[in-house]
Amino acid sequence: MQIEIGDIFYEIVPWNKDYIRILGSSSPYRVYAPAHCDVTFLKAYIKLNPPESKSEGSSYSYLEDPYYLFGKPYLVKIYPSATLAAVELTATSICVHQKKNTNILKLLRKWSQELLYNEIIKRVAYWEEQLDIYDVTTVNIHKLPKSDFRIVEGGFHFSNRLIDFEKEHLNLIILKAFCKFANKTRKETEAIFSLYIPNWRDLYS
Repeated sequence: MQIEIGDIFYEIVPWNKDYIRILGSSSPYRVYAPAHCDVTFLKAYIKLNPPESKSEGSSYSYLEDPYYLFGKPYLVKIYPSATLAAVELTATSICVHQKKNTNILKLLRKWSQELLYNEIIKRVAYWEEQLDIYDVTTVNIHKLPKSDFRIVEGGFHFSNRLIDFEKEHLNLIILKAFCKFANKTRKETEAIFSLYIPNWRDLYS
């Protein structure tokens, strides 16, 4: 959803934090806000806390190496900031708004794990509906160096290294977890793969 205030556009992005953050270097800015905040409240908040306008020549530096998310490399732009450190994802880059002495890689690792968790939750919800399986009790991310996932006490435990997998491959892994959860045989599992992800064999090659 977008709103306009004084010829400046703001994209409203719901998130699970209990505070509001405005990010971006120019219009349209991104406004991260709790889901319960309505448009009237957000407009009032933005008027009281307008974003700092940054020109094209704004000062920023690059991280030496690209940072990979779901198999795709992103340039990392680092902007100095007086506020709390924050990370913003665009189509081709990751913008890090950092305070002095912030550990960039540590910040990116924590942020990317949240990104991975949200992506997994979205796809778990999709497969729950497609397969009519609503018995999964929990979804967690852990360090699992030798496996993509485990099923523990009715819940999914996915490896944190899945952030390096392409999203199509991640989707297949989550579907595989559901098949194992439902005690499908190998033949049944492959039939489900073929029905929903016809190119699944290519993803395993």
